[in-house]
Amino acid sequence: MKTKLKTLLTLITLGLNLFQCDLFDPKSKVTGDDLVSMLALQQINANSMSEAQRLGLNVAYSHRFSVKNGPHLFCREYSTAYLEKQAEWEKDMEQTYATIGNAIGIEIVVERMSGPCAVTNKVAACHYDGVDGINDLIPYAYTTEGEHKYLIPANAYYGVTDLKSAKEACERFKGTYVCYDPNKCWQ
Repeated sequence: MKTKLKTLLTLITLGLNLFQCDLFDPKSKVTGDDLVSMLALQQINANSMSEAQRLGLNVAYSHRFSVKNGPHLFCREYSTAYLEKQAEWEKDMEQTYATIGNAIGIEIVVERMSGPCAVTNKVAACHYDGVDGINDLIPYAYTTEGEHKYLIPANAYYGVTDLKSAKEACERFKGTYVCYDPNKCWQ
């Protein structure tokens, strides 16, 4: 039995050495075009995913903000650490965003969701460190419309008129700005 096993292992080793099996050397088969394709696929996946899921957070609930009968503006997602705050923060949400929307000239619709949410054509995100003593991230994911038609005008509505970009708006609240599409992000 030992002799047969030893012979079999020797033959397998010899065969792999002689034929240089591709299974053990995948790097030699990856071309520049393959790398470009992989990066493009990764970008598509990043743009379609929930921002909190991309960060590995366990999402309890979220809110998606859209233009009425129009594009999504942004998603805001909350981890399970924020469950106790949900009722308080959602109490007058529709009225608050109706007021902001009226001031900046768009009709904003709020969609409340259990679990994560995603926006189509996500171009950027802003990750806030937390609020009200809770240290879990609150990720926001923005579309181009969210950055241009909502974020800066909403800040201007609240009296912050010196912002030149969405990145500045995010960092103003000590958030971390992430750009997924440099051709569309407002940096």
